[in-house]
Amino acid sequence: MEWDGLTDRDRYGDWYLKARDRFSDLARDADWSGLFEELDENPEYVNLARPGNHSGFAPLHQAAWHGATIAVVSRLLAHGAWRTHRTRDGRLPVDIARDRGHTHLLELLEPVAIRRLPTPSDVLEHHFHAMLRERTGSCFDKIEHLLPPLSPLTESRDARIFFRVAGMMGGFHYRLQADTVHVHRSSRMDADNGEFYQVTPDGWTKLPYTPRPPAPWSFPY
Repeated sequence: MEWDGLTDRDRYGDWYLKARDRFSDLARDADWSGLFEELDENPEYVNLARPGNHSGFAPLHQAAWHGATIAVVSRLLAHGAWRTHRTRDGRLPVDIARDRGHTHLLELLEPVAIRRLPTPSDVLEHHFHAMLRERTGSCFDKIEHLLPPLSPLTESRDARIFFRVAGMMGGFHYRLQADTVHVHRSSRMDADNGEFYQVTPDGWTKLPYTPRPPAPWSFPY
């Protein structure tokens, strides 16, 4: 899965921008067969909003808006769509379905926590964001990014998410392991395997070693 925090459309390459816009158009127009064809080719798109992220509507939000069938929404969830994903104005997919009167979707869209974040979760997320700000240097000062929430980590037993940072030539992979958020910071400029961190409700620390076994950190770039 991928969290896209960029808010400036000019930061995307032309080819990628066109591909993402085409994908967002399919969701906006409720062209579900076309959307699922795209997801078969690019499964990492499932939680991505239109580049620039002005409304924050990902495919599951669009399905809730249109009152898509249970089969369509179930298929999006099977692809990894996040029920906890909020729009820029703070609405969950279930909120949108409720506002639009699509009662057949409410039970299906209600967030379900397969795992729990260490408590207090708001403090955990605060430390996670503090670590991201410090370890990106000036990237966030030069380019606005929306920082990723931790709630999607609760939606599956082994959620792994990549947060790409413009100007860093890489980003952060993060996952929930036991009562700790494990983070791998990497860049194409690195001469080694990057840096590893752990985040708890007490704060964040850099790990002095590469976690073993290496397989859990073998994320696609």
